[in-house]
Amino acid sequence: MSLLAKVALAALMCCLSLTNAEADGSAATLKLQIQIDSGVITVGDLWVHAGAKADTVVGPSPQPGRAIAIEAGQLAYIARLYEVNWRPTSGVERASVERAGRPLTREEVSEPIKRSLVEAGAPLSITVELANFAPILVPPMSLPFLSVEAIAYNPGSDHFSANVAASTDGMQTQRMRFSGRIAQTVPAVVANRRLQVGDVIGPSDVRLMQVPEKRLAGPVANDPSQVLGQSPKRTIVAGQPLMEADYGPPIMVPKGATVVIMVESPGISLAAQGIALGAGGRDDVIQVINPLSRAVVAAHITGPGRATINPSSAPLVAPTTATLPKSLEIAN
Repeated sequence: MSLLAKVALAALMCCLSLTNAEADGSAATLKLQIQIDSGVITVGDLWVHAGAKADTVVGPSPQPGRAIAIEAGQLAYIARLYEVNWRPTSGVERASVERAGRPLTREEVSEPIKRSLVEAGAPLSITVELANFAPILVPPMSLPFLSVEAIAYNPGSDHFSANVAASTDGMQTQRMRFSGRIAQTVPAVVANRRLQVGDVIGPSDVRLMQVPEKRLAGPVANDPSQVLGQSPKRTIVAGQPLMEADYGPPIMVPKGATVVIMVESPGISLAAQGIALGAGGRDDVIQVINPLSRAVVAAHITGPGRATINPSSAPLVAPTTATLPKSLEIAN
């Protein structure tokens, strides 16, 4: 066979080989955008149909939440090294490898710092407030170990700074410096949900937690039993501490409601109707006006829509001289 015939035959065999490779799916296809969760990059992460060595580790993956680019020259070298049926065609091919990550929460970072601050002399009942918080990124499903390698704190001051190291499988140890201040806390009952005027507070509506003392403007409920069965006097948002002035017995007589007033003395019991000039709960004393005589009396609420007055008490406003608010007027 002549040399020319041999060259032609070799070229034909090459074409047949490439055609067969493409037909049976053995030709590798480069992945351009790659997202991984592990700490290493494998041959199979870079190509579809990577071949027998698809599970071979090429190198470490980027840190969680970051990406790296693998250029055409590197890709060609990896393909030759691990027998991948792929060659660059333009010389500008590249694969972007991005690793998933989740940010550590303020609570996750604050807890080890708090332990170190207590060891350094801070009170047990403190909360840690981080300034300019920039979270460390870790693998999504990991439970990293956090350690405080250095902390600067003077027990006479409320400021601190600390170096925190985060480590877990498949990730290089990451370090970051945090600063902030500590605040003294007290136990307080806080709302689990938005509480409206008229709601009756139940066990699932509140919880006990440590709250920075500086957030409190006055006496606060520090035991859930103090507020159970009570009703908010104003709207309380979720997470807000319940001040003692914020709640009381459920409203049994709304302002403007008709009230049955009982007057009782030995051997006699009388009932009359009035209109509440204010709202109140059980045992509250509100003003009630008689819409006919215009007399205003102080009535002691005993139940929903019911109240009593002392038969010997004088009206707060003499009959016929009191003015019934237009919003409360009723037909005579």
